[in-house]
Amino acid sequence: MHNQPVDQKTLSLLHKAFEIVLQQNKISYHKIGIAEEGDQLLFLYETKKEKVHVFKWSKEASVGMSIGTLAQSVLTPIIPQLRLLS
Repeated sequence: MHNQPVDQKTLSLLHKAFEIVLQQNKISYHKIGIAEEGDQLLFLYETKKEKVHVFKWSKEASVGMSIGTLAQSVLTPIIPQLRLLS
């Protein structure tokens, strides 16, 4: 994924995987999104109060990971923060 655009199908799969991880951890949200910006991927988390929080991670660090593993590895460290926001 490094220095190459991420195709829409992969972004959609990541979005679904993030939804699953959030549901498993009982994290509520208004909307979520997955996007890319240069060498980074972005997790956009919108609270019920319509405030958007952005969490970034490296596309390079994502190479070779399955979609589910990637969603877990990105979200697990920020679950406590997401609980406070939800």
